[in-house]
Amino acid sequence: MDECLQAAYPTNCFENIVAKLSFPDPVFAWVFCLSLILFLCVAAWTDTRWARVPNRLTVTLLALGLVMNLIRGGWMAAENKPLWLFETGTVWLGVIDGFLFAFVAFLVTFAAMFGLWVLGLVGGGDVKLLAATAAWLGLSRILLLVWLASLLALFFWVGGRVLLQGLSPRKLKRTMEEVRKGKTGALAPFRMTYSLPIAVAAAAVLLWVFRYELQWMPPKPQPEQQGKIAHGPPPPSLV
Repeated sequence: MDECLQAAYPTNCFENIVAKLSFPDPVFAWVFCLSLILFLCVAAWTDTRWARVPNRLTVTLLALGLVMNLIRGGWMAAENKPLWLFETGTVWLGVIDGFLFAFVAFLVTFAAMFGLWVLGLVGGGDVKLLAATAAWLGLSRILLLVWLASLLALFFWVGGRVLLQGLSPRKLKRTMEEVRKGKTGALAPFRMTYSLPIAVAAAAVLLWVFRYELQWMPPKPQPEQQGKIAHGPPPPSLV
C-alpha cells in the first residue's frame, strides 16, 4: 500500500511534503476527515443561524486537532513512516512531531488571520475557526483551504446578490461593481457567512488531497506497472 501511495503522488517538492503528511491507516483517515467536517458544519450552522461561532466550539476543535495529530504522529513513527520534520523515529518523537505540526500551523494561521481582522477584512469568529482548523490540516493544506473558501464565499455572495436583486443587466453590473470596489456594506454578509465556505472547502480539500489514503480512488500505477499492463505477462518459457 505504501508503494502504491508513493507512486500515486507526483515527484515535485510540494507534493512530496503533502505525501509525507499522510495517515497511517485508512480507517483513522476517515475518522480524522469526517470529524473535522462535522465540526465545521456545526460551526457553519451556528454562524448562519446566530451570526457567531461559540468559543467553546473553536476551543474544542483546536484541542481535538492537537490530539488527532499527536495520535497520527505517534502512529506514523511506530510504523516507521515519514513524519513532518523527521524521516522517522520513535513513538515519542512522532508525538512531538505531530504536536509541532499542529501548533506551528495554528500560530502562523492565527497571526495571519489576526492581521486581516485588524484590517476589518474578516470577523473574529473566522480568525478562531481557521486557526483551529489549521491545527488539523497543517500549513500547506490550510492555504489551499483558505484559497478555495475565498472563491466559494465570493461565489455565494455574488449568487445571493443576483438572486435577491434580479438578473437584469443593470443590476448585474451594479453587483459586479460592488465586488470590484469592495464596498464595506456590500461585503458585510460575505464576512458573516465565511464559515459555510470554510466547511465546504474543507470537505473538498480533504476528499481530494487524501483520495488515496481514504482509498476511494485507486492509486495510479508506476510507469513500469503500466508497461506490464500494456504488454501483458511474458510468454512462458519453452525450455
